[in-house]
Amino acid sequence: MNPGNDSTLTPEPSVFMAPAAQSFTGRYRFTVRHLFLGVAFALLVLAVVVPNSLPDITAAAMVLTAMLALPGLRIGPGFRTLLALYACTVIVTVLYMVVGGVHDAPQEAQIQVVTIYILSPLLWTLAADGLLRRLGTDRLIDWLAVLSLLCALSVGLFFYLYLTRGAAAVTFFFEGANVNLTEGFAGATMHVYGSLIFLCGGFFGSPELIRNRLMRLALLAMLLVCALTSGRTALILAVPLGWFLGLLLSSRTTDRRQKSPIFRLIRYGLPMLIAVITALFLLQAYTQISLTRVLDAVSTKLASGGGSARVQMGHSLFAGILANGGLGSGHGVGVDFVSDTEHPWRYELVWLATIYRVGIIGALIYALPFVLYMASVIRLAYRHRLPPRHKFMFCGFVCAFLGTNTNPYIEAFVFQWMYVIPLVALAIEYPKALKKGRE
Repeated sequence: MNPGNDSTLTPEPSVFMAPAAQSFTGRYRFTVRHLFLGVAFALLVLAVVVPNSLPDITAAAMVLTAMLALPGLRIGPGFRTLLALYACTVIVTVLYMVVGGVHDAPQEAQIQVVTIYILSPLLWTLAADGLLRRLGTDRLIDWLAVLSLLCALSVGLFFYLYLTRGAAAVTFFFEGANVNLTEGFAGATMHVYGSLIFLCGGFFGSPELIRNRLMRLALLAMLLVCALTSGRTALILAVPLGWFLGLLLSSRTTDRRQKSPIFRLIRYGLPMLIAVITALFLLQAYTQISLTRVLDAVSTKLASGGGSARVQMGHSLFAGILANGGLGSGHGVGVDFVSDTEHPWRYELVWLATIYRVGIIGALIYALPFVLYMASVIRLAYRHRLPPRHKFMFCGFVCAFLGTNTNPYIEAFVFQWMYVIPLVALAIEYPKALKKGRE
């Protein structure tokens, strides 16, 4: 027995305990563990595959998962640092909720701020810690591969139902859904595209983690088809960005099979090439979608700064930041430009809106956990101590983090797993990985 080992989930039964008591304790722990894993998997299905379709059930599953994770909670050095950073963000949130109240922020906005900035990150942190300690990061990535397959199938089902039975048939996936198939372009409104940004970045960055080669090629092709038919610039760009980051970091991982740049290029380039060829063949054979038209639309949107609406939004937020001197106007307070009529204080340009709400210093405190996470990954990579599983997490995280400049995914509790799980995974393993690098 080693009480100081953070990887130990539960203390061993005492040698002085009666055999019957030991047997009961073992069965109890076995039951709790499997109950936790079952609830956690259901939570991930709800949050990853059908986000926002069943928000109440998803919230209940998140609370239950966090509660079941508490008995196995171990606060090691890395996790303690993560909790300290979280506490700093809570202080900023409470302070600027008061400032927002002074500026007549609506009560609904204040309630959402408490849920999104305080409660949800904590619940996801507890759930992620329980998952990673009981399941392990590698096994969790296997789960994400299965969930990616379900995501791709849900996209196919969405298109089929919409095109054959109309918008009313897909209200479960998206209220007021729309599909655009004109002049070789494809686009649809689905919440699952948010999850796919992380998943595309992760699996195109670390395809080797899908051990079955046929499954690997099939999943990459399906993810690429989902990206090209989404009409979402962030999702389409997640494919090449994830692949490039994975290739860049491949020589810095602990996987010693990588012997030369040519080997790495073949290892990462071949699955990508086969996935592209397969995806283009499927699109050419069964649809009228043109890759050239899709890429033209992406380049046009990038050149225009995300579209006229986001440009106007950016100008208005910049004006608001200048007006408050970079000190922050408070949570729940908006600017003249209205992006969402139901929630006029919310904006797609999340980090610019964050500077407007909580000021430059407050935004830096919010961003600090993510900055330290990326710095820690780079540090491990520099020392050739980066495990492939954390390369996957990092590639997915970077794509999802950049996606916050196009959509407020980080302000939706169902999508916060993309930003919390990578941080918790590294927080648990970082001290040991760094120690090995010094030996």
